[in-house]
Amino acid sequence: MTKPSVEFDRSMPTGLPDDEALNDIQAACFVAAKDLFPWLSLRDVIAPPHEWFDAALARQIALHLMVKTFFVPKRRVVEMQGRSREAVNRALRTIDERLGEPLFFECYQNLTDRARSLVLETRIRRAA
Repeated sequence: MTKPSVEFDRSMPTGLPDDEALNDIQAACFVAAKDLFPWLSLRDVIAPPHEWFDAALARQIALHLMVKTFFVPKRRVVEMQGRSREAVNRALRTIDERLGEPLFFECYQNLTDRARSLVLETRIRRAA
């Protein structure tokens, strides 16, 4: 079975964003991922309690959004999250595998739109 590819927005700036922009991207990705799991608190998505698999999946989705949608380098995600490179790579592989499921793929596409919207709203609010 061929995995569907996720269409990524190449119109995002290619230079490494400043810390403020990275924090905005990180926040947007966590909020978007949390929206898929309304019973979880944002705190639980950021630092999933042991054996809360839904919270761990939500965090993996957020990390995947950061790397694949906003092109945050994996090494920066490792630094920002205080996670090992292997943990970040494992999260990316997990979500890449799940994207082969049509329903998950559709939900993920909605999350990318939501995260982009949140980042844009933040930038507009700051510019005002």
